[in-house]
Amino acid sequence: MARVRDLIEALLESQPILAEDSTFLRRALVVGGVNSLILPVHLESFFTRYGAVMATVLLRDAARGERIGMLVFFSESDCLEAAESEAARPGAYRTISRVDDEILHNSVELVKDAADQQSRRSSTAEAFRRMADAQEDIQLRCLLLRTWPRSTATPSHLYGVARTTLRATGRVCAVVVYRSRSMAMVVFDESRGIERCGSRETQLFDMHLALHDAGLYPLVADRGGGHGAAMRDLLPPFCRSPEFLGRIVVLRGPGVASLDAGEVCRRVEELHHPVEALLVHRADRLAVVVLRSRDDARALMSESGEFWRRACGPQPITTQLIGAPSPPFFPRQGLFPAVVQLATAHIHAMMLPWPRDSYLQFGRRLVELESLRTPSFVRGGNLPQRATSGVQDGASPEALLRAIRPRRELRRLHDDGGGHDHLLHPGRLLRFRMLLLTRDVSNLMEEAGPLAYEDALPVDLANDLLLPGPGAGV
Repeated sequence: MARVRDLIEALLESQPILAEDSTFLRRALVVGGVNSLILPVHLESFFTRYGAVMATVLLRDAARGERIGMLVFFSESDCLEAAESEAARPGAYRTISRVDDEILHNSVELVKDAADQQSRRSSTAEAFRRMADAQEDIQLRCLLLRTWPRSTATPSHLYGVARTTLRATGRVCAVVVYRSRSMAMVVFDESRGIERCGSRETQLFDMHLALHDAGLYPLVADRGGGHGAAMRDLLPPFCRSPEFLGRIVVLRGPGVASLDAGEVCRRVEELHHPVEALLVHRADRLAVVVLRSRDDARALMSESGEFWRRACGPQPITTQLIGAPSPPFFPRQGLFPAVVQLATAHIHAMMLPWPRDSYLQFGRRLVELESLRTPSFVRGGNLPQRATSGVQDGASPEALLRAIRPRRELRRLHDDGGGHDHLLHPGRLLRFRMLLLTRDVSNLMEEAGPLAYEDALPVDLANDLLLPGPGAGV
């Protein structure tokens, strides 16, 4: 009875409309002994020949190391035909049955109780949705943990708990701590190594931890995934808010796709870099590290090749800092606001018709814009680190790229009276240009997250001209 109530709750999470129909259990099948390799979509495919299926959910059965599932048909006659025609499928599931009469007799009360329980767990469900990418089976591959309020538990500590206390096995693809909600999760590539972890949850109490059944919160996939996903889609949803700008480091390299996220997190934290989340996206061949602060992210970016060999193995790793916020604009003293506004508008107008074959012409306009800042900002080393490259005005994109790759800088000689040169980072030039051309980018960033501008960048510029991030290959 308890598992049926849990199945009903998962169904209500998946299909909220069922809460208004207490008779849906008459159209439901309970499937027991489901193999841990079977996903909801696989289970549903066994029964679609009998009629349309409205919803399918699976939960882990920790006592048996299996799964239990429930399917709801649109038609009661289709459900009856499936129950009479289907039998056990070796390797897929062991039992199949309709909901028994005792449960049907109490169906109204059961559905109401499940809806009430779902409401009480709504904050946990929301926290899980804010942590987890919407993949169909992630709730079955995930150990969802609640931490003590104001807990200082790190991702690597919780990874160790999953391994040693809950005895989880298999390769980990993500470890995430959501501190403001006192939640965390450890996600595995496959679920077979965590099927029995629920039977050991009482051992967590002394650690001020609790294990939630993530299967109660099925997620609906919202993207196909795979290679080429937008950068913001590779982050936990809660990490897309502006406060995480400048705290995200992307790792790329030939060996990244095979890394265990928990092991890498443990090694990075052992070397004194506090991590909030680490996710390995195997299809995209990259890993995303979310640090506790921007200073922590910059410190990680400054690490040597030896550090990354200790953390990730012998294969070379390239690092990139994502979403570093632009410095605030403070105009020179003595300039009236109206003058600054008119000058900025004029410089923007000069930039808009900028041809692609004249990068330094665009650079001059950006230097003019920078000249409106306070002299201390321009002279104080706040512009990108100084370097030079001999690029002639009118250079082709290919020639420009060859010239600036080694130095990652453009040098524009511009005497401001103090003999100081103004230097322009090519990536900053291109992003600034993109922001000008994309008039609605600020709204897009508010709606879709701080990394939304990555999608707005024109494809030809992104593919042909935008350099790798400021990190170096090591």
